[in-house]
Amino acid sequence: MTPSPFISFFIRHRTAANLLMFLMLAIGMISLNKLNRQFFPNFDVEVIGISVQWTGATAEDIDANIIQPLEPELRTIANVKKVVSNSYEGLATTQIEFEFGTDMQKALADVENAIGQVDFPEESETAKVVKGEFYDVISNLVISGPYDLTSLRSIAKDIKEDLQRLGVDKIDLMGLPDEIISIEVSQNELARLGLSLNDISRAISQTTLDVPAGSLADGALRVRSLGQIKTASEYQRIEVQIRPDGSRITLGDIATIREDVETPATTLERNGMPAVMLTFKRGNSNDSLTINQVVQDWLMDYRNKAPETLVIEQYDVRAELIKERINLLVTNGAGGLLLVIAVLFLFLSMRVAFWVATGIPIAFLATFGVMLAMDQTINMISLFGLIMALGIVVDDAIVIGEHAEYLRQRRGLTMPEAAALSATRMGPPVISAMLTTVAAFLPLFLIKGIIGVIIAAIPMVVVAVLIASLIEVFFVLPAHLAHFGGQAKEKTSGFRYQFDRGFNAFKNGIFKRLVETAINWRYATIALSIAMLMLSVGMMAGGRVNFVFFSSPEADIAYGNIVMAPGTSRSQTAAMLDVVEEAAIRAEDQITNGEGGLINFHIAVLGTNLSDNPDEAPTGASNIQAGVVVELLTADKRDVRIDDFLVVWESEITPLAGLERLTIRAPRGGPPGRDMDVRLMNALSVLPLMVNPWG
Repeated sequence: MTPSPFISFFIRHRTAANLLMFLMLAIGMISLNKLNRQFFPNFDVEVIGISVQWTGATAEDIDANIIQPLEPELRTIANVKKVVSNSYEGLATTQIEFEFGTDMQKALADVENAIGQVDFPEESETAKVVKGEFYDVISNLVISGPYDLTSLRSIAKDIKEDLQRLGVDKIDLMGLPDEIISIEVSQNELARLGLSLNDISRAISQTTLDVPAGSLADGALRVRSLGQIKTASEYQRIEVQIRPDGSRITLGDIATIREDVETPATTLERNGMPAVMLTFKRGNSNDSLTINQVVQDWLMDYRNKAPETLVIEQYDVRAELIKERINLLVTNGAGGLLLVIAVLFLFLSMRVAFWVATGIPIAFLATFGVMLAMDQTINMISLFGLIMALGIVVDDAIVIGEHAEYLRQRRGLTMPEAAALSATRMGPPVISAMLTTVAAFLPLFLIKGIIGVIIAAIPMVVVAVLIASLIEVFFVLPAHLAHFGGQAKEKTSGFRYQFDRGFNAFKNGIFKRLVETAINWRYATIALSIAMLMLSVGMMAGGRVNFVFFSSPEADIAYGNIVMAPGTSRSQTAAMLDVVEEAAIRAEDQITNGEGGLINFHIAVLGTNLSDNPDEAPTGASNIQAGVVVELLTADKRDVRIDDFLVVWESEITPLAGLERLTIRAPRGGPPGRDMDVRLMNALSVLPLMVNPWG
């Protein structure tokens, strides 16, 4: 067979091969610095949430006057996959999930139009519509101490402004009720003055306005009348009526005005003191580890100047978890690479093994360039794909390198001739092997939805590695083998001589006889293969080998959520919340025999549930919901399984009157969520099922 002219060109001109190699290395190094590091790949969220507050309304009123009129309008929107609504005391929430690939901007407009078709009660507030966005949680910061919520509000807002200025994409505040100004006017006063609530409202709206008044100096100066009123004392001076005698009646003369907070509200408590939680998140374009480093550097400086009584605690630092997982995968991958290199040096000559092993980092660095071009990131899924591709990359290089060594030793060819002929002759089988591997991974692209977006990172990475590997083994490796792969007469070491002698004895002895036996008894060999296949299928079908789509690692966070019966007072919910929190402490003492040290952090929230799944928590506050989040020591530093802690925690809880639902569980990493989710709807209207035992 005549060597390929294209391959021969790269062998004759080693500069071209080296230039291609350095180009692949440079692209990889540049791309590696630009690839984001995160836990999962980026994905779009085809979800829109709606919340409507109606203070004082029961859950039944919410359902009858808000949910029931709203849902039919939403279900007629194009591409709606699922509509889930919840009615709470004073709050209605609806979540609309759309089909994968839906234009969410158009969907948002359709939802707003549908809301406009519904006549909500006059006492309810304007519906809030939120489009789901992907924000990856970095960490949670909790500030607490002997302060009132006004002081904590000021501190939290200063922290938020500082960190957003430093580059943190999104910071959510939790535990700060919305500030409102309450104005109460008696009916007697309105009747005496001949006014109505609409007159009072009109007077307020006409007074508290910021009005733009144009610009001067060709737009260089802008004029604006600032009339927005923000304090209760300013509202007292609003004029509501001018009498015929010229006297003026102000709002403060007839109304009780005070600054208050909105109820129901979500409040947090840490060790009996008010607390505020800041959740740091990153968008699609930023790196999790970089954002976390910004937060840690800022915290180091802030702790030195913060008041001594202010308690600053950080928990659920997911960026550290990302770093640990990435380091674990990189360490395992590096260990596998070292084993591969050791095997190469064991069975191939030293120089051939060196250049075969050199192709691995070259192909992988070039893969990072392809990943950047395909808008991929360094995450758990893509790293898994890289490790899977490690053995595939080595196989291509081994085939060409070993065949070149064979041609040099057995045919007496020079190394340039052997390298060119080896790459040409092994081209079809290597390309065929690559195509069959690609064909095996291509069906993963057919998976739709969020799971499909996440899973697609594996075939993308594997295909990128294979393409980079083919370029390296056909154009770079032959040149290196030709010029640095060894001489026609290479001195053999004593170890190499003894190893080759023993290996050849095994190959020509036991192994050869086994192969001959398998060929001579071919029907028995085929029957044995079919029996092993049936055994494998049977072990899967019989449950001997369990199937887990996404294996969840040992969690360090546990949630204890409660939902009280509709109509339950906030104080009763708070009492049940104290029971759940105290039960967690008792569970720690019981498991550790009083030594403690198992719980790293815990915090209680009143007004909503705490969960890692946004689908399970309402978008507003409610007096009948509460929760406790507990962070244990990391899994590698404790001997207690999270499931064992959850069992003891639940057993320590004594339910109080009014408890409707208690949920004690740990978060589950990755899609598709829980193994089974059952919801009973209209349970009271379901007729009992009568079973005839006689058929």
